[in-house]
Amino acid sequence: MELKQLKYFIAVIESGSLGKAAKNLDIGTSALSQQISKLESELSIRLLQRTALGTVPTPAGLAFFQQVQLALRHLDHAVDSAHSSRLSGHVTVGFSPSVAAVIGTHFLKLMRNRYPDIKVRLIEGLSGYLNALVNARQLDVAIIFSDDVDPQWAIQPLVKEQMFL
Repeated sequence: MELKQLKYFIAVIESGSLGKAAKNLDIGTSALSQQISKLESELSIRLLQRTALGTVPTPAGLAFFQQVQLALRHLDHAVDSAHSSRLSGHVTVGFSPSVAAVIGTHFLKLMRNRYPDIKVRLIEGLSGYLNALVNARQLDVAIIFSDDVDPQWAIQPLVKEQMFL
């Protein structure tokens, strides 16, 4: 059963005929009829009675119609909730002093603009200290200059550079 089949079914009942529903949905009448037949086949029950005056729901179709309307309304609410919800909470980030000097302010501005409901706490420290804070679960994420971390943590190299004297 597909979502479009349910929407098509609702349209047929609300318009009273396959032809009107097809026109309102901007699809062909035969394509709409095939989708309704496929839905009825999947449910193993006749949902619509085709008459010379149009299309009317069977008793099973009427019961299904009411539940589908409710389900689609819930789906619309779910979509609205997803669109309106925003991430919120607290994140503690560790930067070395040199990284904080270069990107700290820009990072905080980006986070404030993109995630206004997330409070960011920035901690500065050397890599060894930040590593210890991560292991003690006092930091959520850190940019460090070492890959010597506890194997339970996921690390992602950001930059590889060669240093010369």
